[in-house]
Amino acid sequence: MINMLNTIFESFNEAIRRFEYDYIYIDSIFLAIWLGFLIKYKKGNAIKFGIFTGFVTYFIDAILWWNAPAGNNYPIGTMIREYWIGGVKVPQSLGAYFWPKFGADFMMTFSYSLFAFGWLWIMFENYVKRNYKEMMLFTCLFFGFWLVTPFLSYFVQLDDSLVVSVRHMDTQMITWTVNIVIGYLLFFIIYVSGKFKKRDIKLLGYVFLIGCLGAFFMEFPLFISGIRPTGIYFLLYDTILMFNQGTPYLYILYAEVFPYLTKKIKKNKHSEIELLA
Repeated sequence: MINMLNTIFESFNEAIRRFEYDYIYIDSIFLAIWLGFLIKYKKGNAIKFGIFTGFVTYFIDAILWWNAPAGNNYPIGTMIREYWIGGVKVPQSLGAYFWPKFGADFMMTFSYSLFAFGWLWIMFENYVKRNYKEMMLFTCLFFGFWLVTPFLSYFVQLDDSLVVSVRHMDTQMITWTVNIVIGYLLFFIIYVSGKFKKRDIKLLGYVFLIGCLGAFFMEFPLFISGIRPTGIYFLLYDTILMFNQGTPYLYILYAEVFPYLTKKIKKNKHSEIELLA
């Protein structure tokens, strides 16, 4: 029993994806359709939010983790993020692999953010608006696109070069845990304790739930298609923890920080106009 538990917990440290390169092309097509729906329904703020978080996730994943050592449990020279494309390990110097790696990075950071965090913004908006048709539309599009992408990749033979992406996370687990604890503690103080806002316990549950759903919408298609070969326990683990690392912070940005900055910018512009007049 103890050995089994150790094996399960150790599997959390290795986030692996195995997919064909045309997965990236298909994802890009669905991303264009997704953006088309966001534009049609005038979700400019959701797009901006996705772009903003895209830069953040790109920096963490494609730059920071790509250049950060995986830790003492791995051979010297092993970084947190590693790629194999077409059976060849992508070197740190990149060379001819710059664009193939960029394509994979774009799919897993910018495309991911425009989908997941654009959807998250819409879910935040609709906590108050309660536009259930809108919530259902964008949730079905989001989950539906991600659900069919891996299977289309198997049947459409555009580029069957195998991409293996590995994220060695044993040095990051403490950070993940601390992020969630601090994030939801801060959220509790602001929205549940009654010290700063009207107490809203339902909001806490709602934010946690959509945090779980956002992660599930990504992990479940990877799990059932075999792209993520880490098993059911990893699916459950990532569903609870992965997206919820950032969800409470992002809600605070959405509800408190961005409105404050927008108001501040408008006030400054108004002051400049008065001075010019």
